Amino acid sequence: MTPADARPPDPAAVSGPPAVSPTRSRRSRRLPAPGPAPAGRTPATIRVRGRRGAALVLLPLAVVGIGAAFLADEGPGPVPLHDRPIVAATLACPDLGMTPPGAGDPLEPAGGVRLDVRTGGLADGRVTVAPGDREVRTARGAGRLTLPPVEGGGRDGALQVAARDRLAPGLSATVTAPGDGAGPARARCVPASSRTWFVGPSTVAGRDPVVVFANLSDQPSQAAVRVFADGPAGPARQVSVPAGGTLTRRLAAFAPEATVTALDVEVTAGRLLVWVSDRSSAAGPFAASRFVPATAPPASRLLLGGVVVPVGPPAPAATLALAAPGRAATVRVSVLTQAGSRVPVGLEAVRVPAGGAIAVPAPLPAGAASAVLVESTATGAGGAATGAPVVAGLGVASGWPGVWTWAVATRIQSSSGGQGLDAYGRGTGLSRLDGPTSGAGTAPDAVVAVPPTPPGAAGAVVLTAPLGPVTAWLDGAEVRLRPGSVAALPVPTGPGGGSLSAVGGPLVATVVSGAAPMPGAGVRAAPAAGAGPAAGAMLPRILSAVVPLSGAARVLDVPAVVADPAVAYR
Repeated sequence: MTPADARPPDPAAVSGPPAVSPTRSRRSRRLPAPGPAPAGRTPATIRVRGRRGAALVLLPLAVVGIGAAFLADEGPGPVPLHDRPIVAATLACPDLGMTPPGAGDPLEPAGGVRLDVRTGGLADGRVTVAPGDREVRTARGAGRLTLPPVEGGGRDGALQVAARDRLAPGLSATVTAPGDGAGPARARCVPASSRTWFVGPSTVAGRDPVVVFANLSDQPSQAAVRVFADGPAGPARQVSVPAGGTLTRRLAAFAPEATVTALDVEVTAGRLLVWVSDRSSAAGPFAASRFVPATAPPASRLLLGGVVVPVGPPAPAATLALAAPGRAATVRVSVLTQAGSRVPVGLEAVRVPAGGAIAVPAPLPAGAASAVLVESTATGAGGAATGAPVVAGLGVASGWPGVWTWAVATRIQSSSGGQGLDAYGRGTGLSRLDGPTSGAGTAPDAVVAVPPTPPGAAGAVVLTAPLGPVTAWLDGAEVRLRPGSVAALPVPTGPGGGSLSAVGGPLVATVVSGAAPMPGAGVRAAPAAGAGPAAGAMLPRILSAVVPLSGAARVLDVPAVVADPAVAYR
């Protein structure tokens, strides 16, 4: 079977578990926690190797509802896996319309926050939103809710989206705030994690980023915060958040006058959703705040983007922020475009100091899709990458003077034939035709939902194939990517957005959004290879958000040798 013979999965598939062959060679699943994690402890990610009774504990991840853990069977073996339907799922979303205590304005100027919800099937029903006992009514698997602004603040720092029974499988959600003229702010709803990394924002004069700690539980929560900057790294600081409360801290309180920062937040008790807003220190309208998504944890190979750089007056080069939490690292930086991959002059061997952070310019083409690949250059036996791990963030000139829009990193791992979601749950691709996936790096029963473009905005889906060829389908429209290339596609125009699937890989997918171009002055991206006569995506005039996409599972796998699934969480 060749990529040309592959057929995209039916996005209207029902939420129940599909027929599964017991001899499928590779699979990846998200495994939900059987109950709340004890304070100070988090569930673990388990990989089943496909050998008799062999299980390896990987990266610890916190779980909210369906969680961020999964099972991966990397080869045929005697350990049978049984599908079990997901019957409950919960996601946490940053409340972009919140007003910090004592402040007069919300972090993201908004007339109201919009919540777009997708499920894995076509069932009609109700998804609950807390706090406030609100509901999103879904029709054919999609629904929307607008949260009105609250006079004088009073909003919490997080929203929790919960679904049960037929609506739980494949649950995903995105929040959007209209912004203040420089494009909408957008964020993906995710399970709460025990450890979160943020990279990029500066605390020099003129910038005043804020860190938000939202307690999702009914007990006090604690976190240890480490900051890496272009100066000496200080000791970790402890942050305590009361039960059900929200705490905001200026990033400058952790790293004053830093030109670049990296933030490591480790939850030591309770459950927290942590997020960052990069904002100007100037008061008043048109401050162009930018939501900073969580980035991938330290790794030796990272992909940042894909992104688009708006066309306009000559803009400064993108800022690549790098930090080495452990030992010093030397990395090679490649820029990926539709034409392929290249290493810009001066970025062949970038030195990142141990325990420090640096910022280097990354030349990205304007009016086109691109991405940045960061690789530690040290190699070990057999050519395996052994370079020191780094964390990274990419600040893209947004088209608004003095404002950068942040794109996060995805950990990329080479694989002998197939790779699903990495342990962080961030990668959105990879599969051979014989498995494990038809859902952009997730299992065949998973759903990769593409949120719709907000009213009055422009947007595009950006696909990146950093290592191998990819054939992808966006709502059935086929596109082919060569290794090391990037493509921008129009966002599906349906009221609920669209669905993405792929074979080959790995594939990393993002949705970019921003202010719409002026009438008659828009710029379209070049059509992707294999996209047929469809026109390229209309690019935003001002880039305001880069949202990473990932798959949401509809079923979980339980090994027959594990009678009690809770054993994985002990």
